[in-house]
Amino acid sequence: MCDRGIAALLDALRSSNSRDAWVGFLESYSPVLYQTARACTPDEDAAADCYLHICEQLAHNRFRRLLKFKLAGRASFITWLRVVARNLCFDWHRSRSGRHRPFKSLQHLSQLELEVYNCRFNRGLSQEETLQQLESTFPGVSLSELAVIEGRLHSSLSSRQHWILSARKQLAFSKNIAAVGGEEREHSIDVVDPRTDQETFIIGRQQQAQLEKCVESLPTDERLILQLRFGEDLSLEEIAHLTGLEDAQRVHRRIAAILKRLRAAMR
Repeated sequence: MCDRGIAALLDALRSSNSRDAWVGFLESYSPVLYQTARACTPDEDAAADCYLHICEQLAHNRFRRLLKFKLAGRASFITWLRVVARNLCFDWHRSRSGRHRPFKSLQHLSQLELEVYNCRFNRGLSQEETLQQLESTFPGVSLSELAVIEGRLHSSLSSRQHWILSARKQLAFSKNIAAVGGEEREHSIDVVDPRTDQETFIIGRQQQAQLEKCVESLPTDERLILQLRFGEDLSLEEIAHLTGLEDAQRVHRRIAAILKRLRAAMR
């Protein structure tokens, strides 16, 4: 749909005939919304629930979210819509579990190990705070047992996964970036990637405030790519499919170019 068509759609959503405009919007953009939901969820049933959540939130309060789109902005409507839908997917996941999904390589863990992973690696709680969290569900877990589990988890994660866990709060997209406050910074875990590559410059906590400003200044589509890759750990192929880029190689080149510009800005 061209800019003139988007403008007409937004005007219709503001009018008394908004129901017909909403039906027309769903006919045109439901595939985009469902594709985004499917990329964020483990199966088709979950994708359907997530898709419904996206639609409900887009229609909420007389289409308030949709009407925020700026025709004069840098992003196209469909790119902007993918970003909005992606954020709504994050909200849906948080409402169900309140935490990031564990990496696929960790999905075989026991419930106790998953709780330790969530407390120590996702939320950055101290060992004492973790024991308090475990007390109601797993009473009697000792500090030494916790240390053994944590060590086993630490060794099972790849260096890239360690980097993702460390950078997740720093590279979170949109409101995830805004949500990173002083308290979360105090509890975050500093796990430095031992490899020397294009990603390691982002890790330093002292650069976090500057990094956030640099990331926020990027075009919307580039921030989306960073979120998909580093915030959600999607593969290059998945990102190519979700964003409409041709293939994984093109996504890799795009990420490398973005990181190069971020590195220059950080200097």
